[in-house]
Amino acid sequence: MIYIECSSKDAAFHFSIEELFARYIRKDEPVLMLWQTEKTVMLGSNQAVEAEVDLTFALESSIQIVRRSSGGGAIYTDPGTVLYTVIQPLSGETRDVREEVASSVIAALHQIGVPAVREGRNDILVEGKKVSGFAQYTSGKHVCTHGSLLYDTDLDVLTSVLVANEKKLRPKGIASIRSRVINIKPYMSQNLTVNEFINELKSTLTNGKDYTIYEFNTEDNEMISRIYNEKYANREWNMRM
Repeated sequence: MIYIECSSKDAAFHFSIEELFARYIRKDEPVLMLWQTEKTVMLGSNQAVEAEVDLTFALESSIQIVRRSSGGGAIYTDPGTVLYTVIQPLSGETRDVREEVASSVIAALHQIGVPAVREGRNDILVEGKKVSGFAQYTSGKHVCTHGSLLYDTDLDVLTSVLVANEKKLRPKGIASIRSRVINIKPYMSQNLTVNEFINELKSTLTNGKDYTIYEFNTEDNEMISRIYNEKYANREWNMRM
């Protein structure tokens, strides 16, 4: 396994790293990255920004809007959220990879003491409320699976910036976005900071595996910069209606 350490909290930068490995470097072994962002709304690849985001609130609250390459719904992340990325060769079905990653994350949460369970295709819940959602995209014979963990996220901001899809919530008997989500931190036996939680998560996800920390070279950095400027930091990509 390859582990990527990166202190940046720019979602566009991390999505650029994902694309570097998924589309260009394409390692034979899995690549794992745990990361954080500043206040950010992440849109699915085909979503219309105005239908998903309260743009006035986002502007007033200095919330970045970034579009990812995977599908799925819009999510809110901030420094209290932990993001995870797994990139690996695709030898079978993408759903098998999705199941493998979800099982690994749930097992890691159980080991830390969080009673997480799987629901549906893309969600992880604790006591009936969502703490994680994940999505995928493929590139040739590689697949990128990424998701978020609400550890100590500002759920009031999350509720304010995301536009509720009543057609999705109402059939499930859910009154609002806020009533559907919950943070992991209250379920921890120890009062860990976000960075301490990341270290625990890294320890459990890499337990029993040989891993190396990837060192970016000049060519890598140039490619990341190109992807970043042409795509994930490009307003035309992020704000299309």
